[in-house]
Amino acid sequence: MNDEALYEQLRRLDPAAGVPIDPATGPRATALMEQIMNTPFPATDASPSAPVPAPARSRWPKLALAAAAAVAVVGGAAFAVANIGGNDTAKKTSVSFAMAAPNPSMMCINLDGFQPPAGLVGLRGTVTAVAEGSVTLTVDHWFAGGTADQVVLTAPADGPNALTEGGIEFSVGGQYLVAALDGQVQTCGVSGPVDPALEALYAKWFPA
Repeated sequence: MNDEALYEQLRRLDPAAGVPIDPATGPRATALMEQIMNTPFPATDASPSAPVPAPARSRWPKLALAAAAAVAVVGGAAFAVANIGGNDTAKKTSVSFAMAAPNPSMMCINLDGFQPPAGLVGLRGTVTAVAEGSVTLTVDHWFAGGTADQVVLTAPADGPNALTEGGIEFSVGGQYLVAALDGQVQTCGVSGPVDPALEALYAKWFPA
C-alpha cells in the first residue's frame, strides 16, 4: 500500500471528514468569541480560606519525659551521695594502749634474751597523727593479739614524755613495731621504728 492509498483510507475513517469548517475569521467564530468575552465569571469568595490549624500536640508527654529524666538524675545523684556518705561514715575499729610513765630506775635487758610473755600483742603500723599525749597508727599487720584497724598510744597525764621513752620518737608517716602486754606498751627496744633487726625479732617472737 502506497502513501496515497493509506491517506485515502484514513480520510474515509475520519469521523469529521466532510464536515464543513468555519474559518477563524468568519462571522460564526466572531460571534462565538464575543459571547465568550461577555460572559461573566461566577462569583467567588475573594477572601482566602483560612488554613485549617493542625491539631495541637499535647505538651504533657514531653513534660512527663522531662520530669522523669530529672527524677532519674536526682535519684542517681542521691544514690551516689548516699553511697559516699555510707563509705565515709564507716567506722574504723580502734584499740588503745598506754605508754608507761618514764622510770629512770628501770633496767633494760638484751633483746636477744627476751622471752615474750603469754598474751604479748604485736603489730606493725604507720603513724597518721601525733598529738600532745597521743599517737595514732594505722595497723599494717597484726603479728598477734588484735584485729583493729588502728591503734592509739596514750601517755599518762603526769608523764607526757612517756611517748618518747626508750628512744621512740613517733613521726607522721613513719612505720613502727609495737608490742603491748595487758594494754601497756613494752619499751626498752621491744617497740620502736621498723628496722631489719627488730623485724627479725618479731618474726621470732610471733611465729606465723
